[in-house]
Amino acid sequence: MSKPVLLLSTCGISVLTNKATEEKRSWLNSITNKTMLNHADSRRLNEHVAERLESLRHADAAVRGKLSAELNGIVEVLKRWPSSRVQHLLVHTDTAVGKAAAKLVKEALEEGSEQVQFLSAAGLRTDDLASFRDALSDLTSQIEQWIPTHKEQGWATIFNLTGGFKSLNGYLQALGMLYADRCVFLFEGAHELMEIPRLPVRLADEDEVRRHSALFRRLALGYTVDAEDIRDIPDALLLVDDGKATTSVWGDVVWQRFRKKLLGEALQEPLSSKLTLRPSILKAFEGLQLDRRIQVNEALDNLSAHLDDIRPLLKANSLKKLEGKPVPGSTHEMYLWSDASAWRLFGHFEQDCFAADSLAPHL
Repeated sequence: MSKPVLLLSTCGISVLTNKATEEKRSWLNSITNKTMLNHADSRRLNEHVAERLESLRHADAAVRGKLSAELNGIVEVLKRWPSSRVQHLLVHTDTAVGKAAAKLVKEALEEGSEQVQFLSAAGLRTDDLASFRDALSDLTSQIEQWIPTHKEQGWATIFNLTGGFKSLNGYLQALGMLYADRCVFLFEGAHELMEIPRLPVRLADEDEVRRHSALFRRLALGYTVDAEDIRDIPDALLLVDDGKATTSVWGDVVWQRFRKKLLGEALQEPLSSKLTLRPSILKAFEGLQLDRRIQVNEALDNLSAHLDDIRPLLKANSLKKLEGKPVPGSTHEMYLWSDASAWRLFGHFEQDCFAADSLAPHL
């Protein structure tokens, strides 16, 4: 494979448990899902990590493969699809042991001057279903930031699911059907990669998401959406609990995939009835570049959620009272972006509603 390779690999804790004593494996398994360790366990883990790092440094490729399923899988992937340029993404759990294992794999890869990046999310562990689901949504967002951009630049994407935990790998296998050029895994002790066949997966197309973009925007911000308002949306994209809807992990995937394009196409209708936009807003919006259009729509959605008491404004979208009368008719400014030529949204309050008057560079 002559293309540069973006190689996503799941990390379990095999680099810590393989070739360890039964007693040590039992202890490691007992602390697998802990994010914080007591002093005794933390010290013991650090000592074990130091020992393993020393072993890896003095081991050849064959021994490293026996010590770590992750390294074994990575080596076999790059044997089959060699590339002079590889970017590794190591997915690990949000636990003390998971982080320690991933760091060991990273150390081993960086000895060969490989580029390595960790991917994880708060709550990404297997003992709490609710936090695990939220973490998958966060992880999906991070993967979305990496893969489409690299694909546009000609990179090949491979999901190596040899290591890691079954619950996470099952999800990433399905996600790989949407994002990866190839999904592979290696049975323990084997040297022949198994490639997972691609399936004709389609969750939703761009037009479907465009028709329901206001609903996806509301859900992304935490608005309450009744089950009766989602009848025309594919079931796989949403979850319903006690008559209220939220996006499923697949719904998050679909929204992340199309969000920027849709937000960059046109000025969106405000989500809140407490926010109104003057015609001058549209005129200024149409003169902006794509990335700035997205930022405007995101800021306006954040303002809607703030006015409706759904969530506070982000610091990047601070709303401040103007000193004096620098903009006739406007009493407040909201930050849109502060890099380069910083822009603001100017407007005024009419009781508990906000009238957006203009978009313009910072005064």
